[in-house]
Amino acid sequence: MKSKDIKKTVSAKKASLGRVLKKNEKIKKTVKDAASELTLVNEVLKQEKVSVPIMKQALTQNEDVEQKVAKAAGDLKLVNIQLTEEIADRIVIESELANTKTDLAEVRDDLSKAQVKTQEAQQMALQDALTGLPNRVSFEQSLDHGLIQAKRHGWGLAVLFIDIDKFKSINDSYGHDLGDQVLLMVANRLKSFVRDDDIVSRWGGDEFVCLLLEVKQEADVTQLAEKMINRIAEAYEFNGHVFSIIASIGIAIYPADGDTSDILFKNADTAMYKAKGTEKRVVLFRESGEQKTG
Repeated sequence: MKSKDIKKTVSAKKASLGRVLKKNEKIKKTVKDAASELTLVNEVLKQEKVSVPIMKQALTQNEDVEQKVAKAAGDLKLVNIQLTEEIADRIVIESELANTKTDLAEVRDDLSKAQVKTQEAQQMALQDALTGLPNRVSFEQSLDHGLIQAKRHGWGLAVLFIDIDKFKSINDSYGHDLGDQVLLMVANRLKSFVRDDDIVSRWGGDEFVCLLLEVKQEADVTQLAEKMINRIAEAYEFNGHVFSIIASIGIAIYPADGDTSDILFKNADTAMYKAKGTEKRVVLFRESGEQKTG
């Protein structure tokens, strides 16, 4: 039974019970009146000298009282039957209400689980499975949003393209399990350098990208990139093997190196390939000798 139907049933049963209880009160009044009349008859019969007419009247009244009591007893029996039926109906309704509450609780639980699964699915769609970093789709969304804010407030913004040198040889020589551990190490070391609002993302394979918001000084960006290179290069040990990972970083800064996400990313990528042949392994696009794209 639906909740709406239960409410209608409860309302109808409440009205029905009210009529039964009202009838019960009428029976009580009838019995009370009959008792009073019977008392009067008994007082008359107790008198020593009672005239015949009065005696006949008392007997007639006594018969009327008996009829009233008999009718009240019959009515009371019907009332009791109706009350029993009402109680039985109410037990059924209470059971249905309990089942409805259980069903509602189960629906709420199912909705809650579905919401959690939806949130998890949305998160997985924007997250790299291996490193837990934002993936390419998430980074592109963040870059587009960051550019809107930068243009609105006159902020600087930097895109860093990061590539691990000779990563394929690690996979080929030591297997993909160790290669995955190297990627996790790089991801964690990169994350340790950025602020909460900045983003480190795995672009794919052995490539990472970083978005720095509200950039004020270009020198701060290049210095941060150099620190990243040095941190990544620190010795890393796994299963008895010690590695020193070399990475290269290309930098493009809005608005000097581009004013769209595509141009900034392309120029950062270009600068990264130039960085591979330098000692510091960090190159700002304008210092790469390439002509600005766009």
